Amino acid sequence: MITRVRWREAQARESEAWRRIGVAGPSYLDRRGEFLAGWLRFLGADVRRVLEIGGAGLPAAIRGIHAADPLMRQYGRARRAVTARAEELPYPGGAFGAVLALNVIDHVENPGRCVDEIARVLSPDGVLLMSCNVYSRAWLLLRAARERLLGPRNNDVLHPHHFTAGSLLSLVRRRFGVREASLRLVDPLAGERPFQPSRLPLKGEARLYLAGSPC
Repeated sequence: MITRVRWREAQARESEAWRRIGVAGPSYLDRRGEFLAGWLRFLGADVRRVLEIGGAGLPAAIRGIHAADPLMRQYGRARRAVTARAEELPYPGGAFGAVLALNVIDHVENPGRCVDEIARVLSPDGVLLMSCNVYSRAWLLLRAARERLLGPRNNDVLHPHHFTAGSLLSLVRRRFGVREASLRLVDPLAGERPFQPSRLPLKGEARLYLAGSPC
């Protein structure tokens, strides 16, 4: 488990990274929102009650969406947004028909508590749509060796956690029934052509997309 100090350092680096990158233009965010809303409708989710966790830097432009992010203040979003950690969502149980957690779970302090909170705020028939970068087990062993040699500050500070596809699925299945999962070497949310690998490359990352409902 990471320390609070290390998580706060990761958040500071994340904030600086978004300041350098800037926020995507409205046309891209609208297309992204339409893509995600269509995906949620296909899964049978209530798109009138959607929460996006960690969407401050790249929000989903879905009408009426709520958002929670510890860095929300620096973005000044006009939509229904709160500054909050994923481990402590300020919403009542069963408040949402869908939750988006896209490229988020490896940035939080406590992934297990984050998954518990998502399950709590989702309605019994709600849908979780999650994506996360995942790595081969061999590559994570090489990362761990490099961190012991060079220290954590020289090893991907932006990501406090690293998952294999299997470890991420195991984490989510504690509270969710996974309805579908897709491993890709590109990001369809960025308009890249989908490609589904037969296995993870030794070096580098893929992205696991999954959809699930509370158990």
